[in-house]
Amino acid sequence: MTNLKQNIRQVRQAIVAIGFHPAPDKITILGSGFISGGKIISAAHLLNGLTQEQIAGLKANVMVAQQGDIENYHWLSIKLDKHEPKDDLAVFTAEYDLNQLPNLKLGDSESVEIGQDVYFIGFPYAAQLINDGFGITLVANKGMVSNIKRDGADPNHKRNWFIIDAISNPGNSGCPVINAETNEVIGVMSISFRTKSQVKGFEELEIREPMHIAGAKPINLVKELLK
Repeated sequence: MTNLKQNIRQVRQAIVAIGFHPAPDKITILGSGFISGGKIISAAHLLNGLTQEQIAGLKANVMVAQQGDIENYHWLSIKLDKHEPKDDLAVFTAEYDLNQLPNLKLGDSESVEIGQDVYFIGFPYAAQLINDGFGITLVANKGMVSNIKRDGADPNHKRNWFIIDAISNPGNSGCPVINAETNEVIGVMSISFRTKSQVKGFEELEIREPMHIAGAKPINLVKELLK
């Protein structure tokens, strides 16, 4: 029987926020990532629009200790190791030995089936929550795999998208999508689908209402990148 509370407790310390300092007293948080194999895995699109100087100054906010509800975070300098924009995946190394922290196990995304229960955990709206006085806030969401897409341009037709029946918010990009039964990572959150607001009087504003559809990149694509 799946113990979701225990599963989430086991992985929390392996989830990181990724950002950079635009000024000494400011931090911009781009999205999320997770530790596996002593490295940090995330989404490549977090790098979009960044200068080389900003990429060189990237940091990861890592939970270095936790005791009950009390969590101790620390910003660590990270370095881009490799990335594949086509698959929206990036791998980073850190100045710190990440093997001293919990590392997530990568599953087999070829064995994933439609209807499978999953959860994902990351840092949505991280900067806004900090500014609103909530501090660093790690958020977990439940969902299921609602569709599996294959790359029609690839002769091998590799799986290249998991469509997740859940609401994913800005800041979750790069966070792990985890098999609720095995607690192994089966995907990396890549995109959330949103539509213009239909609320009367707000139609012309840049307000986007979340749809119950999110997209994740299958973890076997990460395994290929790590080779």
